[in-house]
Amino acid sequence: MALSDPLFWLIILTSFIATAVSSTFAIGGGFIMIAVLSSVLPISAIVPIHSILMIGLSISRTWYFRRHILWVIVVPFIVGSAIGVSAGASIYVDLPDAFIAAAIGALMLAAVWFPAINWRPAIPQPFFWLGIIHSFLSTLFTFGGLFQPLMVRTRMEKMQITATLAAGLLGMNIFKVTGYKTFGFDYSPYILLACLSILASLPGAWMGRHFVQRVPDHMFRFIFKLLITLFAIRLLYHAWDISDFVM
Repeated sequence: MALSDPLFWLIILTSFIATAVSSTFAIGGGFIMIAVLSSVLPISAIVPIHSILMIGLSISRTWYFRRHILWVIVVPFIVGSAIGVSAGASIYVDLPDAFIAAAIGALMLAAVWFPAINWRPAIPQPFFWLGIIHSFLSTLFTFGGLFQPLMVRTRMEKMQITATLAAGLLGMNIFKVTGYKTFGFDYSPYILLACLSILASLPGAWMGRHFVQRVPDHMFRFIFKLLITLFAIRLLYHAWDISDFVM
């Protein structure tokens, strides 16, 4: 994408907004990024580009909230994600665009509208296995549908949720970008876009950090559900629109 393209700057602005949202509400920024990318990029490029932009979003949040990271969760999750990404990246390249769009939308809706799960892990290293499954789905459909909802439903403080999600997803997205490149995705046309988006995420994280304690918990959860639902419906419509079944 060229510097003269308004969509180029739209994505950079979105990176700033998405980081501010994620820093304030712990989650939600990634879905804003998906919504914009699905409007301006080919479906096959959404997931790989989303992953590299999420690195910037996660770096800034990890830095600003570093004192609240629960490494006992992050480390096994990242180790597991290396396995999940390796399996998912090899499959992603062969998936049809309509299937990718429909799956992303469906997973987003499931994340917020399925009944709450009282998760009581009874297996050794549960976050290692969570890392495998979540990162496998995320590599295929950009949203794993497990890590974020489970973290939100814990009794951890919002600062801990924000920090732990950021650190875990940072490691996962580094693996994802490496995996897509290994299996043939060409990032070269998007390098400048990615660098400027990462820079734009830094002030976004700073802004979100200063708002995080001012947002009531019930408002945070309501906005999260509303955002995800709207974006998911749009993706499902797009999947229907580009499907081979549409005459």
